[in-house]
Amino acid sequence: MRLNKSTGYALQILLYLTKNRRIVSSMELTENIAVSQRYLIQIAGKLRSGELVITTIGMGGGYALFKEPALISVYDIIVLMEGGICIPQNLTTSVNNLSNLYDIFLLLTEYIETYLRSVTLDKLTDGVYSGAFWQRSDRIQASSQ
Repeated sequence: MRLNKSTGYALQILLYLTKNRRIVSSMELTENIAVSQRYLIQIAGKLRSGELVITTIGMGGGYALFKEPALISVYDIIVLMEGGICIPQNLTTSVNNLSNLYDIFLLLTEYIETYLRSVTLDKLTDGVYSGAFWQRSDRIQASSQ
């Protein structure tokens, strides 16, 4: 699965807002996330339309989370920014007996969706997932030997 750059920035914006729990100016976000003002406004517009952030204008304006961090999953963000997690189009037909391969990708997609729904912004900022990648890859590597 390959995610667009805008999805990575959206995740960073939302994590920054989660950690700070206040209205954050666009200038502060651009400085801390290293994204241009123009790109930030574009991404934040999408996050606002998906009801993940609110914007306030005027003196002291900026961005804040629309929902509690526990109610925003990585899956929600990916679906908003990418349109979903899809099985490759060339596997949707059973040409050349690829139906088993399709079933494998369908199961894999369901697994990924379930896992990403369980990963919420509050868990990410609380360190629940810190080191999880390395612990998992160590176990996979050890079991394959």
